[in-house]
Parts: sequence; C-alpha cells; structure tokens
Amino acid sequence: MKIEHIIKRDFTTRVYDLNKITDAVEKAMLAVGVGNKQNAEDIALLVNQKLLERKKIEPEYIPTIEQVQDTVETKLMESQFPEVAKAYILYRNKRSQQRQSDIFEKRINLKPYEYPNLYEYVPAIRHSYWIHSEFNFTSDIQDFKSRLSPVEKNAIKNTMLAISQIEVAVKSFWGDLYHRIPKPEVGSVGSTFAESEVRHADAYSHLLEILGLNSEFSELKKKPAIMKRVRYLETALRNSKSDDNREYAEAILLFSLFIEHVSLFSQFLIIMAFNKHKNMLKGISNVVEATSKEEQIHGDFGIDLIKILQKENPEWFTSDYNRNIHELCKQAYEAEKEVVDWIFEDGEIDFLPKAVVNEFLKNRFNNSLESIGIEKAFEIDQELVSQTEWFDDEIIGTKHGDFFVKRS
Repeated sequence: MKIEHIIKRDFTTRVYDLNKITDAVEKAMLAVGVGNKQNAEDIALLVNQKLLERKKIEPEYIPTIEQVQDTVETKLMESQFPEVAKAYILYRNKRSQQRQSDIFEKRINLKPYEYPNLYEYVPAIRHSYWIHSEFNFTSDIQDFKSRLSPVEKNAIKNTMLAISQIEVAVKSFWGDLYHRIPKPEVGSVGSTFAESEVRHADAYSHLLEILGLNSEFSELKKKPAIMKRVRYLETALRNSKSDDNREYAEAILLFSLFIEHVSLFSQFLIIMAFNKHKNMLKGISNVVEATSKEEQIHGDFGIDLIKILQKENPEWFTSDYNRNIHELCKQAYEAEKEVVDWIFEDGEIDFLPKAVVNEFLKNRFNNSLESIGIEKAFEIDQELVSQTEWFDDEIIGTKHGDFFVKRS
C-alpha cells in the first residue's frame, strides 16, 4: 500500500511526490542553518508513514495538500528540529498571505466570504422583490386597444415582443454561474438573479397574453432585426459553457455590459415614455421599471465580477482584447439600432424620436465600457441624451432603494 495521489487546493488530484516534501523541509532547514538533506529525507519518511497509517484505516483516503503540510509541521515539532518547524510555519503563513485570490478556485466552506461585497447583491434583489400580479393592468388594456394611435400601437406591440424575446434567450446564465465560479457568495447571487429572471419571464408572458400578442410572438423568427440580435446574443454567450477561464470571463463581460446593461433598455425607455408623456400604460410601465432596476443590478454585479477578474488576471485584458470588445460593442449597437428601426417600422412617435433612442443606446454602451476601464466607442449628441435623463433618474438613482412607490 502506498500514497499515489494528493488533492490540491483547487480540488484537482495530482501525483503524490515524496521528494517535494523532502525539498520543502530541506529549504526550511537551510533557512535556519540546521540539519541536512538526510535529515530532511528522514522527516519526509515520517510524514509518509503517518499518511499511510490513515490509508490502512481508510483505503480510499487521498491526502490534501493542507493535511500533508500539517503533518510536516507535527513531525518537525516532534523531532530535534523545533526551530525548523517554526521556520516552516512562518513560510506557510507567508505563502498563504501571498497566494492571490482566485475567483475560479472552489471553496467548500461557507465562511469566511472571500468576496463579501458581491454578496450585497443578494439583499439588493430581495429588496426589489415583485410579482406581476401586484400591478393593475385594466387601464393598460384599454390604452392599447383604443387610446393609442395605429403607429403607437405597433411600436408598443413590437417593443413588448422584443423584450419578451430577450427574456426567453438569456434565462440560464446567472443560474449556471456557480458551476464556473464555485464560491458560495457568488452562487447565492447567481441563484437570486436566476429567480428574478423567472419572475421577469412570467410577467412578460402575462402581458403578451392580456394584450393579445401570443400569436405574434411565434412570428418573431421571421423578423430580420430580431434574428440579427439573436445572432449577436449567441456570439456574446458562446463561451458561457466554456471550461476555459479566460473564455468564460469574456462571456461574463459581454453578457453584463451589452445584454444586461443595454439590450433591453431602449425598449424600457419606450414603454416608460408612454407613461411619462401620455399618462398611458401605467401598469406595464411599472413592470418595466421594476424589471429595468433589477437588470441594472444584474449588470452592476457583472461589472464588479469583471473588475475582480481584471485584478486577478491582468494579462487577459490586453490592448488587443480591448479592441476586440470595442468591435463587438459596435456590432451590438448596430443590432440594437435595427431593433429600434423595426419597433418604429410604421413611423416615429413625437415625444420620443428614434434619434433620441439611438443616442440613449450609444450612451449606455459607452458607460458600460468606461465602467471597466475601456474607452468609449461612440461620440454622442449630449443634447439628445439629456432628453432621457429622467429615465436614468428613475432607474439608476434608486437602484437599491424603494422600488415600488408607483405600485398600482
């Protein structure tokens, strides 16, 4: 019987090498000027014998790196080299302090949190909790059927369909987060976000139902603008199942910056503008406002994840990488711009011109890029953007506050 494998800190299994124990002990001896290689080999053999004693009792036993190091400490303390034991302990403590955090490294203990700030997103979503049945849509149905002009009605129809298409397309991302970033605090956020995405889908499913748009939804695959957006969504999410950490980090970046922070927001703006400027669609506007605040929180969390990844893996985020993100951002904008064109296919609405919506989109893309230290991709017309400041005041200004002063 012998020890053949060892479990590393990332829970991977590696070949057990007794010589590595000898080398570590010898380095500690050299550091204090006591002992020699033979002494180090003797200590290593004592460690190995101790591990074998446990394996005889538990045939499936595979020691962890921490268990091996703890045994080395014990055997040094029991030997004639207590000062070497102290040096070894100091070395271990120093290495532990120097060891950089790795957000991809599995942690099985709940506490202490390595990333406590990330957990704050759990109560942020809990405080925003809502379900669509809390809102009254009676007047919205009348608005849609009889008070909107044909152009406005088509714009609202297309807007609702575009929102619902995204809600269907991105359901699993946050729920799968813990599989790739196995930290309990991160997993809690991912699960909380996934639950909120289910509530969003339920809400928009209900709205399609009451507005009589169910049959329209099945026709979306025939709309070029929607299918172009689907393709860019697929591009953004292509690495979401990757086992490569760098590729998965890119998926987090694209999903957070372009989908969670931008993709739905032109549609949110349009719906809420009807409530602001025409006092119509109040119930739907409340759902949209509640959704948009949660999507903003989702995106903010993604940005915080990206900042951690930038700190822990700076070599990934090169100038070439940034240029690629810039190009993908421009492609995303073109796809979103075509969705806006499709929404207004029957004509624009006077209180929210298409040019204002497009500048709003460009500004959100710029803000997303700049939030992670990448230069903005677009020049914007600040005068046009200023016409949508009311939206940012509603959504961003109260993102962690009372979300539902407008419940009806």
